[in-house]
Amino acid sequence: MLINIRKIIIPRFIRNLKKSHKGTIIIEFALTFPIMLLLLLGGFETFRLLMAHRKSNMTVTSVSNLVSQNKTLSSGAIQNIFNAVENIMQPLELDENGQIFITYVTGTSGGNVIGLQCKGTSNASIASKIGIEGDEANLDSLPGNFSIAESETVVISEVIYHYEPIFVHFGTSQNNNIFTGHDIYQVAVQKPRYGSITFSSSTPCP
Repeated sequence: MLINIRKIIIPRFIRNLKKSHKGTIIIEFALTFPIMLLLLLGGFETFRLLMAHRKSNMTVTSVSNLVSQNKTLSSGAIQNIFNAVENIMQPLELDENGQIFITYVTGTSGGNVIGLQCKGTSNASIASKIGIEGDEANLDSLPGNFSIAESETVVISEVIYHYEPIFVHFGTSQNNNIFTGHDIYQVAVQKPRYGSITFSSSTPCP
């Protein structure tokens, strides 16, 4: 009797189970949601990273161009240029996460001397790759085999922005440095329009 009941009930249950599609959507959603979420967050971080590179490049080019257009520069004029940086970098905050340098280099018979260097933020921990004021300029970070002739002057602008991902973070153990905290470095060089720049005081940096 028990065997007959099993023959009747179990096959019927199996047949009903094969026909039932309840919960299929939930299962599919549970399987695909992590992948979709990863793609969404990865796309968001890619946008932020590309924007940081674009903003940094726009900033360094604009600053170098603005400085080189002047025949004379005062601390107020340099401060106005640094104030413009805040608008160019928005919505990124360079004051909190980076540094900008304006470096004035003159070629001499003894080497390329940094005559002046101004910083746009208070982040003292971030150093210029060109060097510090009074030292010989290190031009290795500039593109190509850039050189400065004797008595020639150039304006070198640098922007260093520290990118830190919000959601997606791959460490160096995965051999992937795209979505990990790192510094974005941009540099631009311009020759002064009037050949050289005269600074209104011995300490023109704001």
